[in-house]
Amino acid sequence: MGTTLREARPLPGYRLELSFQNGSSAVLNMAQRVNTLRFSRLSSEETFKTARAQGDRVVWTDGADTFGFYCSELLDVLLLD
Repeated sequence: MGTTLREARPLPGYRLELSFQNGSSAVLNMAQRVNTLRFSRLSSEETFKTARAQGDRVVWTDGADTFGFYCSELLDVLLLD
């Protein structure tokens, strides 16, 4: 994607706000996606709330395990809604 992620902020209702260095932002509604195989690790609200930006990825922590998705994967959610 080439745009560096500045911030990832979890919002109520499994929504995720992404802010980029170029001033753009997007709010993703992940409520339906957390029930899919691809994003099922985000189905726990506690895990979802740990979202943070790391380069061009959003990462979450589930216990001792950290995992993430690239912005391009997450922004595809906008195309599916």
